[in-house]
Amino acid sequence: MAVAQRPLITRRDLVRIFSEDRVVAVVRVGSAALADRCARVLADSGVRLIEITLTVPDALAVIERLASDDSLAERGAVIGAGTVLSGRQAEDALLAGARFLVSPILVPDMIAAARARDAMSMPGTMTPTEIVRAAELGADWIKIFPIQSLGGPSYIANVRRAIDLPLVPTGNIELDEIPAYEKAGAAGYGIGAPLVRPDLVEKGDHAAAVANAQGFLRTTRRAT
Repeated sequence: MAVAQRPLITRRDLVRIFSEDRVVAVVRVGSAALADRCARVLADSGVRLIEITLTVPDALAVIERLASDDSLAERGAVIGAGTVLSGRQAEDALLAGARFLVSPILVPDMIAAARARDAMSMPGTMTPTEIVRAAELGADWIKIFPIQSLGGPSYIANVRRAIDLPLVPTGNIELDEIPAYEKAGAAGYGIGAPLVRPDLVEKGDHAAAVANAQGFLRTTRRAT
């Protein structure tokens, strides 16, 4: 008897989820074991889009393990890959089970690979030219990175005066900085350590890590 496989979540569903939650949790840590633990804490908190950066040791194995874990899927968690720097890495991450791809740079092959497999893409950009080019290539969301170096909320506000595209500031954005980004017109956020709090996860303070992530979600999530 054939074993029924869980259907892959579609790009359309992923775009809807990001539109609702407006945050991707970026897991960038020094070990595969800690990345796994962080992802599970995030799922417990209700964070649905969990990015494992390819800088994590054995990142593809981590992605494969988490993406095939039914308990995470039951909690609504979807695993993606970050720091995707080439078309080859994009294909490898998708084959491992990633359902969305994020990059710090504009990689046309990553966008194409995501669309070919009905996955969501979020390439990285810095300049208005790159922002428009990412949209032309079919990016679902346009990451602005490194947002702190570019000027934070003021950069988002200034670009959006001329370019009405879904800009996603990404970096170590603190909770109390989000209102300024909201006023600037951010479409959503990619947030690393301030949201993920690997220090708390490593200490085993599950309750504090969950409460922290839930605080971010309450701030970014749109009312339904």
